[in-house]
Amino acid sequence: MRLFFLGNTLSTIGDYALWIAAAIWVKELTGSTATAGITFLCLTAGTLLSPLTGILVDRVRRRPLLILTNAVTGLLVLSLALVHRADQVWLIFVVMFLYGLSSSITSAATTALLPQLVPAEQLGNANGLTQALTQGQRLITPALGVGLLSLAGGGAVAALDAATFAASVLCWSLIRVEEERPEPGEGNWLRETTDGFRYLMRTPVLRQLTVVMTVALFVVGFFETLLIAISTVGLHHAPSWTGVLVTAMGVSGMAGGVLAGPLMKRTSPGLLAALGLALVSGGALLLMVRLDWVVVAGALLLGGGVPLIIVGAMSAMQLNTPDELMGRVSGADNFLVTGGQSVGIAAGAALITTVPYQALCATIAVVLCGCALYLTTRREQRPVPVPA
Repeated sequence: MRLFFLGNTLSTIGDYALWIAAAIWVKELTGSTATAGITFLCLTAGTLLSPLTGILVDRVRRRPLLILTNAVTGLLVLSLALVHRADQVWLIFVVMFLYGLSSSITSAATTALLPQLVPAEQLGNANGLTQALTQGQRLITPALGVGLLSLAGGGAVAALDAATFAASVLCWSLIRVEEERPEPGEGNWLRETTDGFRYLMRTPVLRQLTVVMTVALFVVGFFETLLIAISTVGLHHAPSWTGVLVTAMGVSGMAGGVLAGPLMKRTSPGLLAALGLALVSGGALLLMVRLDWVVVAGALLLGGGVPLIIVGAMSAMQLNTPDELMGRVSGADNFLVTGGQSVGIAAGAALITTVPYQALCATIAVVLCGCALYLTTRREQRPVPVPA
């Protein structure tokens, strides 16, 4: 598990550093903000192929797949060192699309492999620590990616990311895990692609969580543009003051990740997600107040609630999905939730120009509160008694 956390954390640091730097790099080369936005669009397009990549995750052994995917992606990222002019940004777009595709593979494979690395009662702790490390590294990756881009150019950021992929490959090569040979597929790609969706819909505990997560992350996507409006329009600070809110979210996110495992042992994955939704709902209400300390308190609630939501939903999927379907179920869930969040980000960017930010914060609070209440009233989400 030490090797798992080390490799996963280093790889994630490289991912976020490059993702942030890539858009700025395109902006510097072309002078176009719209063109820079295509970078994130290409990345998202790759991740939305997760229902297809989920089939691959279920048809081969996951550990060798992770090693191969990380190795190939690391070599692919190195090709960005060839980009020096505006007419070469197409290569950045291609790499980002394939990066998203790679991310969908590694995400599903890691989700599927983790239950074989730890006992079921430790899944909450493992997922929680993963979230704590992920939230913590977000405190350094923006400065790391942008700073390295400014000092040495995009090729240096690509080299850093490739090095983190190499570290991940090394860690996975040292991890020993028993994996049975997967059963061959039916050969019907359409049916296999939809297997994950069908399993989600016919399993009540997962259906309820997936619907809630899709709706919740749609409105959470509003925060991508809301935080800037809160800092500038609401508090009359410079746009850079948004960094204060992001830092607060990162600090509380680490705390939320550490607490997620112990909290889940006392409740259930579904109720843990409901608690996280309630915290984010309360944070959204505090963000409406035009006082610095109140807004920072809201950001702390927001950052602390998100890991609880993710850990609860992910642990529920791992505990209620058979191993042979884990890749496809994870891919289907990722498609629905990521798709909902992506639409929410676009909707938030469009609405912020015509709707007061307080109204959007209130909408987020009401929707998330409704989602939390729904989960707490579902019998399937309540703790299962442990036999003596």
